[in-house]
Amino acid sequence: MKKLTLSLCTLTGVLALAGGGSGGCSSSGGGSGTGGSTGNGGASGISLAPTSTGFVTGNSAGIIGPWYAYGDSVGAGANTTTTDAANSDCQKKGGFPPSACSVIDSPTPGQPFMPDTTSGAMCTSGTAALVMNGTSGSADYSDLWGAGIALDLNNPGGDAGVKGSWDGSAYTGFSFDFSGPMIPNKSIRVNFPFVGEHGTDSPYYLGGGLTAQTYSLNAAGHVVIHWADIGGPKYLKDQNIDPPPFDKTQIQSIQFQVTTNATTTTPYSFCVNNLTLLTN
Repeated sequence: MKKLTLSLCTLTGVLALAGGGSGGCSSSGGGSGTGGSTGNGGASGISLAPTSTGFVTGNSAGIIGPWYAYGDSVGAGANTTTTDAANSDCQKKGGFPPSACSVIDSPTPGQPFMPDTTSGAMCTSGTAALVMNGTSGSADYSDLWGAGIALDLNNPGGDAGVKGSWDGSAYTGFSFDFSGPMIPNKSIRVNFPFVGEHGTDSPYYLGGGLTAQTYSLNAAGHVVIHWADIGGPKYLKDQNIDPPPFDKTQIQSIQFQVTTNATTTTPYSFCVNNLTLLTN
């Protein structure tokens, strides 16, 4: 639903310069990001493995961008020294105290997001906020919307450049392996922000079809998402709002969001690994 683009390319360059290195990122960079065709449960695809700094690049699909953490407690100015919490949706827009906001324990927003050194997975943990009433007197889901991790698909420079869109029409979707010791029940969406969506209300993976949601990320396993599985958001349809149809030619990111509710906070700890762009 919400999104925050952080410049891992710029951040890693700053860190390298501070240590006497050359800094910067290359659009043709190698490392583990140079994936080719891979086996995928009968489907073929392009591996999108991140480099050691959490940057995806060097693949034949032209996907380039950083992995990063985002949440209602993180402001747009997050960097290596601050999460810019004062300018977050929770505090600045919602007027809530820091204690009411979602907590991201790892990775630290605004800092380079390194994959697990053993598995190569992108892992995160924290606690999505309890939704409370806002100034209007109703539950404020707009400002207490949770947290998660994401990958931009066309963002070579992060905040130092321009966050663009990526054309996925030559492909059929994504797959990945999902795991973790604390996977919250009915609380994780895979969002696909695109240019032309309804505000910041992104469509997401609807495991039960476009009129239902089976929450296929309730447990660890291999997940396959085709473009036809993406729609909504269903909560807009429930409000009799007809959002624009998902446009696979204008995709900006893939997001793994832990959503909130008005009953309890939602602790989480999960990993995404072997992200693959499907070619059939």
